[in-house]
Amino acid sequence: MHELAAFYDEHYKTVGSWTLQPGHRILLGNKEDRRCRFCGKGKPEVSFRAEAHAIPECVGNKSLFTYHECDFCNQAFGQGCENDFGNWSLPMRTMARICGKAGVPTIKHDPAGGLRIDSHPDGLRISVDEAEGFLDNDPATRTLTFHLRRGPYRPAMVVKAMIKMALSVMPEEAMCNFQHALAFIKPDNSSVVLAAPPPFFHTFVRGASARDRIVFAVLTRRRDDFIAPYSYVLLRYGNEMLQMAVPSPEKDSALIGKRVTLEPYPCTTKEDSAGNSTMLLKLVSMDFIRDEQTIITMTYGEQRPL
Repeated sequence: MHELAAFYDEHYKTVGSWTLQPGHRILLGNKEDRRCRFCGKGKPEVSFRAEAHAIPECVGNKSLFTYHECDFCNQAFGQGCENDFGNWSLPMRTMARICGKAGVPTIKHDPAGGLRIDSHPDGLRISVDEAEGFLDNDPATRTLTFHLRRGPYRPAMVVKAMIKMALSVMPEEAMCNFQHALAFIKPDNSSVVLAAPPPFFHTFVRGASARDRIVFAVLTRRRDDFIAPYSYVLLRYGNEMLQMAVPSPEKDSALIGKRVTLEPYPCTTKEDSAGNSTMLLKLVSMDFIRDEQTIITMTYGEQRPL
């Protein structure tokens, strides 16, 4: 872990970093001179009445907002890529009891009541028919293994949601390096494609987590002669940390045909342990994926009769 921290300290600089908790509002941009970063329009051509979350509210963000997003783009992103991101991330958000816009989402599989998971003040309430295959219980190791399903999502839209988060907070002087990425995520533009899927790391962080804390950061490469992605966006909520390279053909043309250095950013909070697991995801398709299974394992203490 120390070697990875040294790697990022040497090769990347942090251009924005926030640790978010309810009760502290951060507003990015100039309220008096508002122009949408995503469509380029300003008043009176577009309106700015809605509060625009810099990162989706579904992951618990009630603190970080931007003045750079008009109402049209805000609604389009909410109904588009951010909805896909919400469906993709729902199982883990429920299990970590992350409170989104309408509270902690409920998991319901099988109309006959095969599985239902709700959040309550004292923890999770789980109703499950083990015969349906949604849950494996190992009393010997006190382990519960849940076989959950994500909501319908398009993998490339999850990538767009991550890019949108990064560009929402990117310093204005750096935006010239992300014009292709900006065109790729525009809600009314489906003709722009990425040359290659950006590296996307998913880390599951073991142990107890702060359900109301979000860590969010954007990094950029210090030197152009270092063969690695120019920029990364990092998002940590609950027991998940997501790290994705922000596409920048403007700065990464030298990477084409080269062997690229890919290292996951280290989790640095005190509860993290050596049992964390990291996967490199490939999210490319614009086709809907339905009923994709994700497996979540939890340990428990002594079982008590109800």
